[in-house]
This record gives sequence, structure tokens and C-alpha cells, in this order.
Amino acid sequence: MARTYKKNSRGLFVLPLYSRFDFYLVVAISLSLFISVFGFFAPSKVYRIGVIVSFSLVSILVFFRLFSLTNELFKAVTIRRYITQRNAERNITKSLLATMSVNLLQDTPFISVPKVTVCDSRPSHISVEIEKLAGMYEIDKMSDDINSSFRGKLSNYAVTSSMIMTNGITYKFILEDVSSDKTWRPATIDDIKAEKYKIKLQEGLTINLSERAMISCWGKTGSKKTTVLFGMILQLFSMGADVRFLDGKDEFSAFKDFYPADKIVSEVDDVLKQLDDVLRVVKERQGIMSEESRKRHKIGLKASDVGLRPVVLVADEIGSLVAQMDNKQSKQFLNGLVSIIQRGRSVGVSVFASTQDPSTDTLPQKIRQQFSTKILLGSANADIQRMAFGEVATAGDLEDFRGFYTCDGLTTQPMKFFVCDLYSYGLNELGVFKKAYEIGLDISY
Repeated sequence: MARTYKKNSRGLFVLPLYSRFDFYLVVAISLSLFISVFGFFAPSKVYRIGVIVSFSLVSILVFFRLFSLTNELFKAVTIRRYITQRNAERNITKSLLATMSVNLLQDTPFISVPKVTVCDSRPSHISVEIEKLAGMYEIDKMSDDINSSFRGKLSNYAVTSSMIMTNGITYKFILEDVSSDKTWRPATIDDIKAEKYKIKLQEGLTINLSERAMISCWGKTGSKKTTVLFGMILQLFSMGADVRFLDGKDEFSAFKDFYPADKIVSEVDDVLKQLDDVLRVVKERQGIMSEESRKRHKIGLKASDVGLRPVVLVADEIGSLVAQMDNKQSKQFLNGLVSIIQRGRSVGVSVFASTQDPSTDTLPQKIRQQFSTKILLGSANADIQRMAFGEVATAGDLEDFRGFYTCDGLTTQPMKFFVCDLYSYGLNELGVFKKAYEIGLDISY
């Protein structure tokens, strides 16, 4: 809860004594000592009652404090992390006071200061939650206050995303180490070899397709969507995945030199046939999974558990594909896509979708919600961010090869994304894709 500060004689806002726990503990201890020393002048019965009451009061306060401290330490896991979090909370509170990013109580010497909660999840990130009080609206200003509060060993951490939580009464900020570069930068063909069902998106972020099968990537022209797809495709080839391409802009036609041409389609009729074939695979695998569950007397099996080869439908520039279709074809396409997305994860069938924007004109809400990993590249306005993530990640422009992402079960709000670098070591060449495909041909499932 918010705490009320009062302006002292020097014009500084401080927490009044009556609002401090330590004040009451000192009073209780002093009272106990006083009764212990001078209580013998009182009748014995009154003395005993006074001693019992005073020491009970001290015990209750000490117990309450120890219980609260133990609970906080349990949440922090380690004493060092607890100290870091408490110091950060104090520094942020001081910064909010210094800039008056608080709730001013009109015509009084008092101000209401929001509760600040810091959670240290390093090396991934640090999260800060600030109670939203009446009159507190400048989220960008608070971001600056938070950034200025992190010094010393935390000085490299800065706010990368901020939002008002759905409860409407809490600001939440995500801070990441802005001095570190999380770009995945493979140097040799061995670096792009992937474990079965594992896709690396950036340093520290690997997606297990048997758990999070659906990935979407949005971004305007030039935001490096294709680079993100190429990074994933190299890994899919190397693990021997069965990749099907719905090629809205003929980005993958060059793969036909070594990859089965019937799995790379761009014409409307061929696209719909490819969807039907993937749906056929889904149905066949549902029967296989059902039989395996019966044989093993176990439910909840994954495709990776029974040795099914991953099948991945790469739908590039869905907007361009839909634009070529009439109403009937568009409805058939979207219905097929929904069916694959909803039923594919449990049988080892994934969908990687790419388009310029996540608007309902391109992808209906019922499809967008099904993607467990969502990537939005480049700078985007608040409306685009809401369509992609359901919330606003942050304001301001991003540098090239950057964006934001969310991943069900791994993130609580959008975090900064780093596009992979396939160019520094020439891994964007067609020959590298061919080599990765040849490696995958030797992978058995």
C-alpha cells in the first residue's frame, strides 16, 4: 500500500515516526525495560501483568517482523538478492520523491508515495512494479526515474518495456542489461546444428517446439523478418524437420535447387493443397499418438516422446497470400490454418507465420491468440503493439535488428528481441542452407 510522507522543517518529505515499524518496536522495548526496572514499586500482581503485557507486545512485534522478513527472503531465494531488491526499492522511492512523481495531497504538507516492488530475475531481467495512484500518469518520466535509481553493479540495467497492468492499478517495468548483446551470431555450420525440436532465437532464448509450437513474427518492410525466418529454417533443416513453405513473396524459391519443390508453394491453389496435406498429417498423427498412449498406458505424450519428426509450416507474408484469394479461398485458408494451429502442437506440427502487421485484416484474433511465441520487429505504434501482444510494450524508436517478444510461460510482458546475425560469417548463403539440409537427411527419428 501507499505510504504517506510529511514535509519536515527543512522542506524535505520524510516518513513520520508513527508510520515506521521500528518506532513501535523501540517504544515496546523501552516500555518493557521501564517496567522491568521500576515495576517493583508497584503491587506484585500489577507488576506481573505489566511484565507479561509488555513482553508479549515485544514478542508479537518481533514475531511479525521475523515472519515478514522470512517471507521476503523466501521469495528472494538468497540474502544477496533480497538486499539488492530492498536497496533498489529504496532508491526508486527516493527518486520518485525527488522528481515528485507521486500523488500530491492538495493543500496539505503530506504526499502519498506508491509502493515499489523489485524482483531480481538476473541474468534475464529485473522487474519493477509501482502502485498507480491518482495523478500518476507519466510512465515515461517514471522510466527515467527508475533508470537513474540503478547504479553500481546494476548501472547497465535500464527499462526496455513498460505498461499499466490489466488491473489498472499497477505500473510494471522490465529492465534488461542494455550493455549486453543477445544476438545469436553463429560462426560455422556446426553452430546452426540444432537439437531435435529446439530452436534458438537469440542468446538465452531457445524454444522447445514440443511445448511451444507456434511462432509469429511481425514487422514492416526492412525490419528483418526474413532474417529471423532464415535463422529458424537453418536449424529446422539441420534437425531433419519436414518443412513446408507457403511462400507469399517467393523468398524461398531458391531452395528448390536442393529441396523438394512440391513443399515450396506460392500459387493459391497450391497453398490450399499444402494446407490440406498438413491437415492430413495432423489427423494421421493423432491416431498414432492415441495408439501410443494406449500401448504405454500414459496420457499427455508429446510427439518428441514417440519419435515423430517435426513438421513445420512456414507461412511467409500471409498478407500477400490472402490478398491473392477470393472470399471463399480466404475463408478456407484461414480455417485450415486455425485447425493446424489448434491441433498441431500435440502431434509435432508447428506453424511459423510472418506478415507485416498483426491486424485483423490479415490474421483474425482467434489465430493471433494461438501463437505461444510472438515477435514484433522494429518500432511500432501503440495500436500495432496491442494487436501483437495485447498490450503496449514501450514507446520510442528501436535500433535496427531489434524488436520485442513474448513467450508463454517464459515472459510476463514484452521483452527486447535481438535479430540473429547470419551475415558476419556468411551463413546467409544458399550453399549453407543446402549443407544444413544434407545434415538433416542423416537425422533419424
